Amino acid sequence: MKKKLIRFALLSAIAVSCKQEKAREETNCQNIENATITSNSPVTIGETLKFGTQEVGGYRVYDWRGPGNYMNQYPSDSITDCNLEHEGWYYLHLSSLDDNACQKFDSVYIDVKLKQGAPACSITNNSCDYNNLGTDTYTSVQERIDPTYQFKSLTASGPSSANIIVYFHQYWNDREPEDGIYTTTNVPSFGQIDNNYNKLFVATTKSSIYWASHEGQNVYVSHINGKLQVRFCDLSMGGYNGTSYTTIASGNVVEL
Repeated sequence: MKKKLIRFALLSAIAVSCKQEKAREETNCQNIENATITSNSPVTIGETLKFGTQEVGGYRVYDWRGPGNYMNQYPSDSITDCNLEHEGWYYLHLSSLDDNACQKFDSVYIDVKLKQGAPACSITNNSCDYNNLGTDTYTSVQERIDPTYQFKSLTASGPSSANIIVYFHQYWNDREPEDGIYTTTNVPSFGQIDNNYNKLFVATTKSSIYWASHEGQNVYVSHINGKLQVRFCDLSMGGYNGTSYTTIASGNVVEL
């Protein structure tokens, strides 16, 4: 009789344990099904990006994938000092490791905005002042795909062979550049996998010398009545014809 009671108690305990395990699995599945993604998008370059979902409990796996081979296995994450390379879709695969595995797929788009601002100097439209090369004015300003480098450009020309060209990152080849602060490169090329597309290159030919912007300077892109505008102050440029030269330019170029 005593053995029967022990066997009954064991079977009862197992039954209760199975019911509890089943209830736990059902709860975990419900938590997975109800999980939602939140983020603080849109954010501006330099801010902290935050996104994630709830902790669902139980035996679970979070598998995040995103731009630039981003991977993470925690419910939430934050990226300090974010840049345009962090913009894009972030995909979540949330799954349970229980026998009756539950899973959910979800995603969120993170929008990273350009910093905004205006140059400190005031320059007449379609002109450029050089500290040691005089002042140029432009009578023709076109937004186009440059035939030499195949980048979108704002190309200006005027009397006495005055000229200046602003080349944009190839990201903008099939779309209109956004307003904001861009930084210069020192060569007319951009990395093929460089997703920081707030970059441009400024060049001119003066005194039979090709002048190119130095790297890492601010240039301000905006629009006037839908027309593309590029402005800059005290932009350092370098030229070479066997001897190295420098000049400092302040310009305001508006599409005509």
